[in-house]
Amino acid sequence: MKFYKFSEIVLLILFLAGVALVTNFDFFKKIIASILNIFDAENAIKINKHLAINPQKGVYSTVWTARSKYFNDLIRIADETEINSMVIDVKDSGVYIDDYLKNLVEELQKKNIYTIARLVIFQDSSQIKYHPDWYFKKEGGALWVDNRGWYWMDPSNREVWEYNLSAAKKAIDTGFDEINFDYIRFPAFAKIDDVDLSVLASAGKPAQRYAKNKVINDFAYFLTSELKKYNPEIVLSIDLFAYNMFKTDDLGVGQKFIELYDYFDYVSPMIYPSHYLPGNFGFENPAEHPYEVILGTLEKGRAQLWEKSAAEVGTTTPVIINPVFEKHLKKLRPWLQDFNIGAIYNSDMIRKEKQAVYDAGLTSGWLLWNPRNVYTEEALDKK
Repeated sequence: MKFYKFSEIVLLILFLAGVALVTNFDFFKKIIASILNIFDAENAIKINKHLAINPQKGVYSTVWTARSKYFNDLIRIADETEINSMVIDVKDSGVYIDDYLKNLVEELQKKNIYTIARLVIFQDSSQIKYHPDWYFKKEGGALWVDNRGWYWMDPSNREVWEYNLSAAKKAIDTGFDEINFDYIRFPAFAKIDDVDLSVLASAGKPAQRYAKNKVINDFAYFLTSELKKYNPEIVLSIDLFAYNMFKTDDLGVGQKFIELYDYFDYVSPMIYPSHYLPGNFGFENPAEHPYEVILGTLEKGRAQLWEKSAAEVGTTTPVIINPVFEKHLKKLRPWLQDFNIGAIYNSDMIRKEKQAVYDAGLTSGWLLWNPRNVYTEEALDKK
């Protein structure tokens, strides 16, 4: 849809108004009225389609919760507490976008709730029947599954890229304020030595086939540039492993924190203390120390962003680095744990997580994750 400049519309209306005054033709008056109606309608879409809410304080919902009576509980929480954002699954093993979801997004936006569509990218088994060539295969040709029984799409396959781009465009058309991408990576916690790596043809050069971070970076560039061309106003975000904040390699999955940072409007590391290993930050059970784990992780992320900012401005002078650093820091918006693994996450534990985010100097908010979509309301500030 093309949006004309306001000045162009005004000049056209003035011209037609002059003609109408001279000729007194009702025909021209009708044209003017039609133009005004179109202008109003198009600008209503342009202005109202996306909410601008910051900081975002959100909760996650599966697509199934969003279509059930239990979603009313999440809306009530947003009505009564600091929660102002909803992350809703629209794609995992399949795409779940229809008129029901479109109407739901409209209703949430009317309540001034910021809407985020979550898309799972490469861990998607829905196309195996139709496009088995899109998936990792063993050297013998059989479909490869990881140690959790999941099938994975080949991240270098251009048809897979187009498939995911199409799903993201559908989410944009549904009216979401933000599109969030998860699983933009290779499989984790699994050996893929038996995979036919000849399928990894990101740039066609054998020396680059095994550079997983290049495959992921190429896809991130393709995805975000195409979506920004499709809708320049859409907000895009990515979920990353928390370990990306204090590791400089790609963790074996192709994700590098700094390399992916510039492609997205928000970067959301999944800082779940229960997922840390014994000994991390000096704790036998990191899950029992949410404040220290989250603050420590974010401080390591801040250090990487400071180095990035210094390299961009070409100096080590703090007063020059700081404006660039603060701009980068505004993109950092973590996921926090609201589920009981490793420790009981009561309101005190979750409030410690939130405080760690604030003490790390982050200003763009946080998102709470609970796979059952049941949240600890006592941890949330009342309106």
